[in-house]
Parts: sequence; structure tokens; C-alpha cells
Amino acid sequence: MNQADFLRQMSHADVLLSQGRFEQAEHILIRLMATGYEGPELMKMMAIAKAGIGEYAEAEELCQIILSKHPDDPFIFYLLATIKGTERKYKKALELMEQAISMEPSNADFFAFKSNILLQMKEFNQALACADTALELDAENVDALNARSSALVSLGRKDEAYQTINKSLATDPNNASTHANVGWGMLHHGKSADALVHFKEALKVNPMNEYAKSGMLEGMKARFPVYRYFLMIMLWLGKLKGNQQWAFIIGGYVLYRILIGIAKSNDGLLPYLLPFIVLILLFFISTWIFSPLMNLYLLTNPYGRLTLTEDQKQSARLVGAALGLSIVFLLAFVFIKNDGLLSAALLSFALMIPLGSMNNPYFDFNRKKLHYFTIGISTLVVLDCVLSLIAGTFFSNLYFLPVLSLIGYQWYINYILIRE
Repeated sequence: MNQADFLRQMSHADVLLSQGRFEQAEHILIRLMATGYEGPELMKMMAIAKAGIGEYAEAEELCQIILSKHPDDPFIFYLLATIKGTERKYKKALELMEQAISMEPSNADFFAFKSNILLQMKEFNQALACADTALELDAENVDALNARSSALVSLGRKDEAYQTINKSLATDPNNASTHANVGWGMLHHGKSADALVHFKEALKVNPMNEYAKSGMLEGMKARFPVYRYFLMIMLWLGKLKGNQQWAFIIGGYVLYRILIGIAKSNDGLLPYLLPFIVLILLFFISTWIFSPLMNLYLLTNPYGRLTLTEDQKQSARLVGAALGLSIVFLLAFVFIKNDGLLSAALLSFALMIPLGSMNNPYFDFNRKKLHYFTIGISTLVVLDCVLSLIAGTFFSNLYFLPVLSLIGYQWYINYILIRE
């Protein structure tokens, strides 16, 4: 391979990386590295490709090799920070970015990425300050403008966020990340129709943009008014830090128990308290099953089928099956007065909670844990249903086992999701 051909292929790989086509870039880079050339630029590109296809250990190993020869290269610290950020190790990513910035404090991209890390850590004021620093260095840095807009949305400063995102669009009207960012901002304010316009634009520019794809799904579901307001609440909850989310969950549970206790001891207050008790119960149930039920609906939509991930399709189908089974048991109870059928209907409905949420975690190992947990709960539910139907009673001798396991599952998945 002559030098001109080498440089041409290297340039082609660089373009593929910028387009997010990491596997294709990797194939080219493997051929180039096979020539024996091991320059830092080629190794950097391979590290980016490896990180892009999810081979983080290999990408980090390449970065460490480069650092052993070029310990003062700030880009490698930046690259390592992106890898740690993808792995959701945000504290480590932040440390690496601070090292990169200490080496090259005039790099606006470094400050913009640090701002994005702080956004993930929900340190919104710090993220805003960091984005502002990036914009002082480069007033038209799109990543910094997007980070600033996201921080302002999270801080409730809507007018400033609107001005910032308009500047970002004016600077680069075809930037997929900007359009996705605008779309999510619209969803925060319940403007699902406007959000869909921007998500479609983002996917037109970059069909592989995951942020835009997930936004498109939520936007399609948010066309239903009930889900739209539910989504706004969930987005608000998503801004809270882990300890604040736990406070909300525990506070809601304590309030639920207090209201039930008051209602039991004061029959006259029951009609007034019952709506609040039901609303709290429905809200917590809906956090697990509402989204997969809407995904089940999207399976009937050709565009929805293309946008849903395989995990989302699986959860939607399983939730649909559990709901269908619950309805069948309930209808059977109308004609066959067997209390076991009523128990089976209720537990089948409750089974929608683990089936609809077991694929929610980001990391594979956490999803596997929840899959095993769900299999265990399903086994207990089936066993209890069989015993209840045989005995013709609502409560079998094992009824407490599936109930306790379902309660335990909800606390465990909250722990996993908040920790992630």
C-alpha cells in the first residue's frame, strides 16, 4: 500500500467515525494497522472506533498504550473520559477531563464535554458555568450551546434556554444533536408535536442517533394526553439526584400508608381519602407498566416497530401477554365462580410490573439480574395460581410469596436504576 492510498483510506475512516459508522471504520483501520504503521493518530482513531462499538476495554487499552509514549497528550485524557462517561463512571470521567483541561485550558470542546458530564451527574449549576466557559473560548461551539440549553432547561430557566438553542440552530441548522436536544426540551414542556418535528430532523441527519430515537419514541407516545403529562412528571423526577429520588419514593410510600391508616380508623374520611390513595397507587404502578403498554401500541405502528429496540419489543409483548391473561381470568370468573380465578387475574396483572421493567437498566449485568428475578416471581405466581384454582380460594397457602417478591422487586429495581 503506497502512501497516497494509505492516507486516502485513513481519511475515509475518519469520515466514517464522524458519521458514527464505527464498525466500517474499524475494518479499514485494522487493514491500515496491519501494514505495521502504529502512529498515535491511527491508534486514536482505532480507540474511537472500539469505544463506538462498545469494546471499551480494548479502547482503554489503546489509550493507555498511547499515554505510555505521549503522556502529555490532552486528547487521550479526553478520549478516556468519553469512554468512562459511556460506562456511566462519571466521577472518573470528570477527573480525566480536569486533567485534559489542565493541559489545554483553551480548548472549548473540553469544557463542553465536561459540562455534559456534569449534566449527567445532575450538577446543573456547575454544568452551566462550564458551558459558559466553553462559549467564552468559542462563542459558536455547538456542543457547549447544547449543554448550556440543557442546563437551563433543568434549572427551569426556559426563556434563556430558548434563546441558547435558537443560537445553536442558527450556528449549525443540520446538527442532529441540536435537533434532538430541542426535541427533548419540547417534551419537558409537553409540546410533543413540536418535539417530533425536531426528532425527525435529527434522524434525517443521523439515523443512528440514539438520543433522537429514544426521543422519537417518547414523542409518539406523548401524543396521548395522559402519557404526555405522565412523561413530564417522569422527566421532572429524572432531574433529581439519587438521594432526592429515594426521598420521593419513600415519602410517597409513607404518605400512602398514612392515608390508608387514617381511612381505616375514620370511616367518615374514607370517601375523601380514597381518591388520593388510588392516585398514589396508580402512579407507582404506572411508572413500571405505562411505557411498555404504550410500546405495545407502537408495535402496531410501522414507524414505531422500526424505532423500538428489541428489548422494548420484548417487554411490550410480555406485558401484553400478562394483561391478556389477566383479562381472560377475569372474564372466566364472571362465568365460573371460582375465587382462584380472581386471584390469578390480579397476580397476572401485577406480573406486568417486572415484565415491563426488567429491560430498563442500562448495563447488561443488571438486566440479567432482573431477568432472573422476574423468572422467579413468575414461577411463584404460576404456582400460587394453580393452588388457588384447585382450592377455589383467593388466598392460597403460598399467596404471600409472590406478593412479597413483587414488593421486593420494586425496591430492588429502584435501587439499580437510581444507582445507574
